[in-house]
Amino acid sequence: MIIAFFLFTNINHDLITNLASFFGFVATVGTFIGLFKIKWYGLFIFGLFNILLVGLNNYVYYTNGLIIYLPVIQKITFAAFLSWICCIDINLYYKTRTANVAKAPKNY
Repeated sequence: MIIAFFLFTNINHDLITNLASFFGFVATVGTFIGLFKIKWYGLFIFGLFNILLVGLNNYVYYTNGLIIYLPVIQKITFAAFLSWICCIDINLYYKTRTANVAKAPKNY
């Protein structure tokens, strides 16, 4: 998040986005490992789909062939990534909620 502040400076935009991508990649790899370990394969595959979208973004940006479509592709990627994160959060909420309800004392 700290690197994002540098987008508003005179520092090279590509350098900042590449640095942010590197740190985001580290966090994403950790998320993939966690999803695989707890056997949430659907979210794991949805995450792989998001990685493909990020790759498409990079391909379009660096080849300049379809650059006019980049804003639309970026918005689709952003929405898919946010949906993925929300799905993970919702699943974690229900998993912890169910575990906490099972441990709660019975009030009779």
